Amino acid sequence: MEIIASLFDSTYLELFFIAAAILLGSILRGVSGFGFSMTLIVVMTLFMPPAKATSYILLWEILASIVHLPFVWRQVQWKTVQWLTVGVFLGTPLGVALLIYVPASFMTISINVTVIILSLIMLKGYSLSRHLNPLETTGTGIISGIINGASANGGPPVILLFFSSPSGVAAGRASVIAYFLFTDLWASAIFVQQDLTNFNTLLAALAYTPIMVVGLWIGSKLYGKIEENRFKKMVISALIVISSISCIRAFFV
Repeated sequence: MEIIASLFDSTYLELFFIAAAILLGSILRGVSGFGFSMTLIVVMTLFMPPAKATSYILLWEILASIVHLPFVWRQVQWKTVQWLTVGVFLGTPLGVALLIYVPASFMTISINVTVIILSLIMLKGYSLSRHLNPLETTGTGIISGIINGASANGGPPVILLFFSSPSGVAAGRASVIAYFLFTDLWASAIFVQQDLTNFNTLLAALAYTPIMVVGLWIGSKLYGKIEENRFKKMVISALIVISSISCIRAFFV
C-alpha cells in the first residue's frame, strides 16, 4: 500500500477514492462501453493536476479496452472506427497543446456544456437517418481527438454519433469500445513524448487493474439484462449527469 501511495504521491484516503471511482467507472464502462474516464477525471482532479490525472486514465482506458474488445469484436463498425481514428490522429496533438496552455476549467466547461446540449437533443428523440460519410466521420474524430488530448474525455462526440446511428445500440457499444483503444494508444504515445507519462505512471495504473477487471465483469453482466431503448436513454442520461457534475466542479476550481 505504501508503494502505491508513493507512486501516486497521494494519501491512503485519496487512494480509496481512486479505487471506488475505478470500480464505479469500470462498471459503467462494462454496461455502456464508456463512462470510465468521465467518472475518473471528476474524482482524480480533486487532488491532482489534470495532466497527471489524464495520464493515469489513458492507461486504464487502454487496459480496459484490451480486456473488453475480444467479447464484442464482431459487432464493431470497423469502417466508421477507421475514419474516426484518422480524425483523432489529427486532432489529439492540438488537444494536448490545449491541456498545457489553456486553463483547465475553461476546457472542462466548454466541453461539457456542448455534450449536455447534444445529449438533450438526443433525449428528445433525435437520431441520424443515415450513416455519416467519411469526411463527416473524420471531422467528428478531429473534435474527439482535441477533447481526448485535453482531458482524456474524447468519447462524448463519438458516443453521440454511434448511439444516434441507425445501426443500433449493440453495434454502437462495441464500436465505442474499439474506438477507445486506438484513440487512447495514440494519446498515450503523445503523453510519453511530452514527458507526461513514464514508467512509474504505468506501475501505478497496473496496481489498480484487478479492481477495473472486476468492474468490467459486473458491468458486462448487467448489460445483457437491459432492454435496448431503455439502455439508450440510460446512456444519454449518464452523459448529461456526468457532464453536469464536471461543469459544476469546474466553476469552483
